[in-house]
Amino acid sequence: MLLLLAAQALAETVERPGLPFHGAALEDGAHTLYLNPALLNFDRDPSYGVYYGTADPLAGTQNELTFLTAGGGAGLGISYRDAPGTGAWWSLSSAVSIRLEERLSLGSALHWQLPEGGDDNFVSWDLGLGWRPMPWLGFGASALNLGSPAPDLGVTSRYDVGVALRPFGDVVTLGVDYRADTPAEAPVRSSAEASLRVRAARGVWLRAWADRELVPTAPIGFGGSLELHFADLAVGVGATGTDAGGTPGASGYVTSLRGNDQLFLPGRQIAELNLDGPFPYQPQPALLSEPDESYFSLLQRLDAAARDPRVKGVLLRLDGAEFSMAQIEELRGLVKSARRQGKAVAAWLGASSSNGAYLLASACDKVYLHPAGGLELIGVSAEVQYLKGAMELVGVDAQYAQRSDYKSGPEPFTRTGSSDPAREQMEALVDDLYGALVSGVAEGRGRSPEEVRTLVDAGPYSAREALAKGLVDGLLYPDELRRNLEGVFPPDYHVVRDYGREVDQSGWEPQRAVAVIVVDGTIADGESSPGGLLSGAATGSETVVEALRDAADSRSVKAVVLRVDSPGGSAFASDEIWRGVERVKESGKPVVVSMGGYAASGGYYVAAGADAIWAEPSTITGSIGVYGGKFNLAGLYDKLGVHAEFTARGRNASMFSMSRPMDDVEYAALDRLIGETYDQFKERVGTGRGLPPEEVELIARGRVWSGTRAKEKKLVDAHGGFFDALTDARLRAGMDPRAPYNLVILDPWSGALTIPGQVTQLGRTVRTLLSPKVDVPVELSEFWQLSRLRESRVLAMLPYRLHLE
Repeated sequence: MLLLLAAQALAETVERPGLPFHGAALEDGAHTLYLNPALLNFDRDPSYGVYYGTADPLAGTQNELTFLTAGGGAGLGISYRDAPGTGAWWSLSSAVSIRLEERLSLGSALHWQLPEGGDDNFVSWDLGLGWRPMPWLGFGASALNLGSPAPDLGVTSRYDVGVALRPFGDVVTLGVDYRADTPAEAPVRSSAEASLRVRAARGVWLRAWADRELVPTAPIGFGGSLELHFADLAVGVGATGTDAGGTPGASGYVTSLRGNDQLFLPGRQIAELNLDGPFPYQPQPALLSEPDESYFSLLQRLDAAARDPRVKGVLLRLDGAEFSMAQIEELRGLVKSARRQGKAVAAWLGASSSNGAYLLASACDKVYLHPAGGLELIGVSAEVQYLKGAMELVGVDAQYAQRSDYKSGPEPFTRTGSSDPAREQMEALVDDLYGALVSGVAEGRGRSPEEVRTLVDAGPYSAREALAKGLVDGLLYPDELRRNLEGVFPPDYHVVRDYGREVDQSGWEPQRAVAVIVVDGTIADGESSPGGLLSGAATGSETVVEALRDAADSRSVKAVVLRVDSPGGSAFASDEIWRGVERVKESGKPVVVSMGGYAASGGYYVAAGADAIWAEPSTITGSIGVYGGKFNLAGLYDKLGVHAEFTARGRNASMFSMSRPMDDVEYAALDRLIGETYDQFKERVGTGRGLPPEEVELIARGRVWSGTRAKEKKLVDAHGGFFDALTDARLRAGMDPRAPYNLVILDPWSGALTIPGQVTQLGRTVRTLLSPKVDVPVELSEFWQLSRLRESRVLAMLPYRLHLE
C-alpha cells in the first residue's frame, strides 16, 4: 500500500476528476483509467486509489473525491465533484485493456455521468492506445469523450498524443504531449504540455509539469509535488497555479503500490520462506482456493534473498516439502550462495523431517527441530513392483520388445524380478544417490562420511536423540523461533514473512527476455493435460512445440531455457519436441537445458539437441532406449466368456489387438519398428552431443545414469541448477549479464506464467483445464502413466521414479 499526498490543479473538464498526473504515455497505475485506459495493461499489479482535491484550498469553493481500483488490465472508479456552476456531479467508470502485441496495448473506458438533478445523465466513452517499444521510450494516444456526448454541459471530445522518455530508467521520466480540445460552437483549442518525474533519492520523488494553449497570449499553467515513501505508505504535498495569477489548486490521494523504494528501510531483515507444499513447476488452477506456489517462484525468492542487500539472514521452515534429490541439491546451492554473501541461514524442521528435508537443512548454519518431531535419516532405497505373477492369475500376458539390454521399462510386466542389467544399473544409481546424501550431510554438519553412514544406519531418531547426536542445534516450537534466534541473526532483526511473494511489476519492461519452457512429467501426444479420473497428467508435445515456435518468432525473446523434469513417454511426442528445439536454434537463438530430478529416456531425447545441458549430480538421466508392445487379454477374456472375431485385410492388421497374442511374424515386425526408433534416438544423441555412433552405443542401451556419471559420459555439460543454465543461455545470446531482462515461463493451463517481478506475455493463452486432482497409489502409478500413452506404439520412458523420503 502506498499513501501519497500531492498537489495539483483540478481538471479543466467537468466530467472527470483532476488527478495530479499527466500525459497519455507517461503513467502507470489505477489513475490511467482517466488518462489513457490502454496503460492499465502495462502494470497489471492490483492497486487502488483514493483522491481528494480542491480548487481553492482556503475557501474550498470546489471539491472532489475519487475512488479507484485496478488490476490485471482492468479498472473501476467512482468520483464525486461539487463546484459552483455545475453543482454535485457523480461519475461511475469502468475500463479494460488488452495486449495487441508484446508491447502494444489497446484500452477503452466507459463513464456513467450523473450531474445534479438526474435529468441529464449520460455516458461518455474513451479509447486509448499505448506502445512501449523500448524500456526507455513510450508512446500514447487517447480519445476522450468520443462523440461529444454533452456539449451543453461542456463535455466534448478531447484528443491527446504523447511521448515518454526514460533516459536513466526509473530515475528520470520526461513526458511531452499535444492536446486538442473541441469545445461546443468554438474553434479547436490546441495545447502542449511537458511533465517531469524524478527520483531524487531513495523514497523521495519530485513531480513537475507545465502546459500552455498554443496561442501567443495564453498563460502558462504549472505545478509540482513532493512525495515521500514510507514502507507501505508515501506522503506528498504540492501546489499549482499560472503565471497570470488566479486561484491555486491542491489535491491529495491515497493509492496502493508495490515496491521497495522506501525512505526508511526496515533494518536487519530476515527473509522467511515456508517450504511446506508440493511446489509444482506448473500449478493447476483451482476453483475455490489459490493455486500452489510454483517451484520457479520458490527458486526466485531464495535467490533474491541471497542477493538482496537489505536481507541479513534467511529462515527456512521445512514441514512436508516434496522435492526430488536434484531439486534439493539445487536449493542447497542457493543456500550456500546466501552464506557466501555473509548471510546467516537457519532451518526449522517440523513434523515431517525426511531424508530430503534434513539434507537441505544441513546446508544451513543452524538446524532446529520441533520438540515433538523426529528425524527420519534412514538412507536411500528403491522398490520396483513386478506384476507378471498377478497378471498371470487373471489371464493377462505382456508382449514387449525393447532396445537394449538395460531398457527395463517392460520388466515389471514381463518378469517376476529384475534382470541382471537392471539390477546393475539400479545398484549404481542408489550408490550415487546415497553417496550424495552422505557427502551433503557430512559437509553441512562438519562430520566425516564414515560418521554420517553410522548415524544413517542407526536412524530414525526422536527429537531428543537427534539433539544428543549433534544432528540438530536445538529443539524449538514454532512460537519460540523468533525470540531464540538472536544468536544466529543480528540483534533487533525483523522477520519478513513469505519474503518475495509480493513484488512490484514494472510497466516498463526490459527489451530482452529469456523464455522458460517446461517439460514436466509424462511426455504424450497432443496438448498438455493436468490429468483426471481416467488418466494421469502429461506434457503434450503440441503445447510445448507451440511454445517453442512462439519463442522462436518473438522479437523480445533472445534465448530459451528448457527445463526438463520428465521420465519420458511417447517416442513420437519426444521427437516432435526435439524438432521444435531445432527450429529455435535455426532461428539463431540458443537453447539451454536445465535438468531437474529426471531427464531420462524421452526426457533426454528432448534435451539431446540443445546447445548446452546442465544437470545436478543426482539428476536421473540417460536411459537412451525404447520399448513397445501390448497387453494380451485373451486369457482374461476367456475367463469372462468374452470371444473376439476378426475380419482383417493385411497380414498384420490386427497385431495390436489385445484380444489375441502376436504371432512370431507380428512380433518380428514390432521388434524391427523398435530397432528403427532406437537407431533414430541414438542418431539424435550423437548429432546433438557431437559423439560418434560407437560411443553413443556404449552409453546408450537403455542405461540409466546419475548426473555425476552422465557428465563423465558427456551426456551433460556441467553441474548446476536453473540459474546456472539461465546465465549460460543469456551469455550465449550475447545479452549483457548486468542488464535487466524478462523471464517468461510457459504455463500450459493458463498461457504465460511469470516469475514475480520479471513479467511479460508470450504466445497464445492455452485453454484452462479444471480437473480433480487424483493421488494415485505407488503400485498403480505405472498403469496411470501408461493410460495417457495408450495410443503410443513406441515408448521412450523410465519405468520408475525415485523419491528421497
